[in-house]
Amino acid sequence: MYRQFIRVAMFIALSALAACNKSQPSSPTVSRLDRVDSAHVRPINFLHKTFSLKKTASFEFQVPAHTALPRLHGTFQSFVAGAGGEKQSDESADVEMFVLNADQHSDFSYGGGNGTALYTVDPTHDHEVDYLLAPTQEDSVTYYLVFRNSPGGAPSKQVKADFSLTFGYQ
Repeated sequence: MYRQFIRVAMFIALSALAACNKSQPSSPTVSRLDRVDSAHVRPINFLHKTFSLKKTASFEFQVPAHTALPRLHGTFQSFVAGAGGEKQSDESADVEMFVLNADQHSDFSYGGGNGTALYTVDPTHDHEVDYLLAPTQEDSVTYYLVFRNSPGGAPSKQVKADFSLTFGYQ
């Protein structure tokens, strides 16, 4: 009985050793659609400048195809030149900001500036934006970041804007 137990134990040990020596299967083939495009992972800084704003200023950006979690993130500050060239950033420097898709931008441009927007910021002179855009499918999608001078303030303003398009949970 003891010898039979030893034989069974040796058989199990040899089987385990033989299983460890088998070649491991190669990594599975990954289709093009399953691969992550690392270019989509890096943020795209599409607006980083200070510009003059009399009426409106529009900045186009594109969300690449096959993007699951595109996020618009950025800040803007507006100001007017005060006496002696100093910058004033108060209600007189307020601007509005909109995020529009292509159809909304067309309506905005040719319809007198009214209509709907995906995202709006009421008149302000300092704001941070963090907005999750819709995922894309087969094609890239074009959006517009629009700034509009608010009525009642200075006729011309300066806007310092820094906006990026990020992907995922960054």
